Amino acid sequence: MRSFRLIILLTFCALPLGACSIYRVDVQQGNVITTKELAELHPGMDELQVRAILGSPLLQDPWHPHQWVYAYSFKPAYGNTEVRKVLVLFDKDDKLIGVQGDVRSSTPTTAATAS
Repeated sequence: MRSFRLIILLTFCALPLGACSIYRVDVQQGNVITTKELAELHPGMDELQVRAILGSPLLQDPWHPHQWVYAYSFKPAYGNTEVRKVLVLFDKDDKLIGVQGDVRSSTPTTAATAS
């Protein structure tokens, strides 16, 4: 009887230890901009046309109202963080004059494809 109590006590003490494992998740934040979307842009487009293709910008600097920033970061559970940034530049008439940035692939790494 005493050994039975000891086995039950050890079992109940060991059960919570199984919940102590660390679970990490992939974290994806920002705007995913692909080279295909950037290929659709051309100088002279207005802000609404650019917003229809790329979506709303992540940042609009109040000191630079004619510059939109599209930022993206992907942190896999076990690995290095990938950061991308695209700047979309407009003139004073709100027409597209240029795009600068570092989009590397046409299919971005996502949590679904990284697993």
